[in-house]
Amino acid sequence: MIILSNSSCHAVFGIELEFYIEGIEKEYLFLSSIKNKIASLEFSCEKENSTHQYEIKSGCYTNSDNLIKHFELAKQLLTETAQKFGGNVSFKAKPYLDRAGSALNVHVNLVNSNNDNLFYINEQKYSDYLIHSIGGLCAMMKKHMLFFAPNDDSYLRFQYPDIHTPTTISWGVNNRTAAIRIPYFGNDSKRCRLEHRVPGADCNLEKVLTAIIEGIVFGIENKTAPPNRVYGIASDSQYKMKRLI
Repeated sequence: MIILSNSSCHAVFGIELEFYIEGIEKEYLFLSSIKNKIASLEFSCEKENSTHQYEIKSGCYTNSDNLIKHFELAKQLLTETAQKFGGNVSFKAKPYLDRAGSALNVHVNLVNSNNDNLFYINEQKYSDYLIHSIGGLCAMMKKHMLFFAPNDDSYLRFQYPDIHTPTTISWGVNNRTAAIRIPYFGNDSKRCRLEHRVPGADCNLEKVLTAIIEGIVFGIENKTAPPNRVYGIASDSQYKMKRLI
């Protein structure tokens, strides 16, 4: 996906979709039955922290159309398999007020024509591409809530948040309470990326990816500075971060 008119750089995406399994007594049989099929789509399935909550994780995709196609096929596979076991899969952002919400977390970095990661300089320093991408995403986050929370029920996730649901326009390093997270990557340049944690599980992936690219392009082209980095719980009043809703 070419995203800058004056450059041959493109985005590399990976996603994590959280969901709940409902009405299936032997969940391990359900998971066993989808393991190989979902692997053929370059996805894996793992347990999440909340009761009956799981997530599917993709590999890295340079072709967003293929990612979207495989994502929809994976969701279809989950739904159809759950029905065969007499249950259901919920992709709602907040199906239970007393449990963790479900997100569609998007990982992204930029690479050039030589496949060099443009977000990476070294373990101690982030590139301008990364800093300005964070700035652009934060600057446009309010506008993009239309895509990140597309339904009235989507906002329940932010109104009744768990500790890992972002509620502020914020970023941090390995900080799952922030809207934008920079996962720890050590000295591995290929792992240097950002994670957008705002979109809910009920989002349209194509619209989410488009919004994220728009934010990144805006930030890079305008050299947008991000807000101050947060080091603790991003919703804590000491940081004075703007609220998402």
